[in-house]
Amino acid sequence: MVDPVRRVIARRVARISASLVLIAGAVYLARAGLATSFDCGCTLIGDRTVPLDAAYIVCVTWLLAAIVGVASWLVASRVRCHVTPRTLFAESLMVPGIGIALMLPITLHMPFVIALGGSDVFDFWVGASVLLTGFAHIVFAVACACRGYRLAVNQPAWSPRAVYALTVVTSCFPFIVLFAIPPALVAVTALPFIPLLARMETLANREREELGNAEELPRARVI
Repeated sequence: MVDPVRRVIARRVARISASLVLIAGAVYLARAGLATSFDCGCTLIGDRTVPLDAAYIVCVTWLLAAIVGVASWLVASRVRCHVTPRTLFAESLMVPGIGIALMLPITLHMPFVIALGGSDVFDFWVGASVLLTGFAHIVFAVACACRGYRLAVNQPAWSPRAVYALTVVTSCFPFIVLFAIPPALVAVTALPFIPLLARMETLANREREELGNAEELPRARVI
């Protein structure tokens, strides 16, 4: 039988591993999207160009993240090593925050863009999104990571609404001149992240209660 601490650590390892796959997939997709935007819908592989097929990359990334997450949980729950309630606590909040912030927005766009214009339009959309809102995505990912870290170390953390507001404001620069389209898209896309960011605090406090060690992992505070 797995003890409570080891069980929680295994879940943390799974979250981190799956999120690293999301980060890698998002970086690959952004790089390919930028190449596509300058190469007429194709990306260069070796000596030839092939269609980007961003939808395929998105779906495979999420599938691999799920597989890696489950595999990591199975391995971590069986490996015996010295762990404490603090082991990987901050990392298990920060890394998923970055991974989801980078990969989920374009995933939410995907069904709508494909339904309206097809996969080729979605390929173009990925490249355009990197150019127009890439900086806002980076700021959002960093803000999510900072919130996770501060929740883990019991320091006042930005509220989900504060992170949302910062992201929307960041998206105004430098392309607000495009009829305010980038900020509007970011504002709509980021709305589902408010409950997800709130969930970060809920998860942290639930693990504290599960471990039954409030002194070892003090309860988070939000400003």
